[in-house]
Amino acid sequence: MHVVAIHQLQGTPEELAPRLAAALGILPYEARSRVIAPGGGPAVVGCFAEAEAATACGDKLREQGFAVLQLDSATIEKDADRFIAHQVTFFAQGLEALDRQGERLLLPWAEIRLVLRGTGILTTTATTTTEEKKFSAGLALATGGLMMNKKVKTTSETTTQLRQHFCLVFAAGRPPLLLRQEQMDYTSLGAQRQLSREANYNWVCAELRRRAPQAAWDERLQTRPGQVQLLGPFLSPEQYLDLAITLLTRASAAIPR
Repeated sequence: MHVVAIHQLQGTPEELAPRLAAALGILPYEARSRVIAPGGGPAVVGCFAEAEAATACGDKLREQGFAVLQLDSATIEKDADRFIAHQVTFFAQGLEALDRQGERLLLPWAEIRLVLRGTGILTTTATTTTEEKKFSAGLALATGGLMMNKKVKTTSETTTQLRQHFCLVFAAGRPPLLLRQEQMDYTSLGAQRQLSREANYNWVCAELRRRAPQAAWDERLQTRPGQVQLLGPFLSPEQYLDLAITLLTRASAAIPR
């Protein structure tokens, strides 16, 4: 899949919506929701199976004065590309992260350029099968009353959604550092350790922001409405959250600092 997004939006929705509508071949009122993206975007405006179609759409958008991001879904950043922290320790010059395999990552405060906070939704489905005996008139008749009941199996599914809070820290030349609230061991915080996982996670995020004030800070992915605003009506946040993260990092890299 090839995704086309607009970003660095400048102007009012009244000015931008007709231009976006002209590029996409839709009505201005349909385009309006795409040009009111917080922070000036990015906002996905098209998804295509072929790269040529995405390029053609991007060209039409540029003709209308839009800054464009094109993304091949095969290049989306995933957990395999990230350093997933088990513990973090704060020092005067930077932080040290340790993963579950004992590997270490050092991030100097001055080199951190972007921090994304978000919430993922983990959906799990459990299948339960129950068996009970029920009276069967047909079976009783067929067996002359020797067998009155038959076994009946019933299968049901229960779907559970679990919210997973995360923080991604980006520094040039290093893998993205991923902090997941529920997967971290906070004993390394020492005297700063709080009474709950949520409190510890929030303290870590607040300390990151305090010690790396030069870094761009983005919280648009903390709510589902924010994720939908970025991904548009056709891409589910539950399935395409990594795509949203990649678009935000690409958009941030495109903005001069």
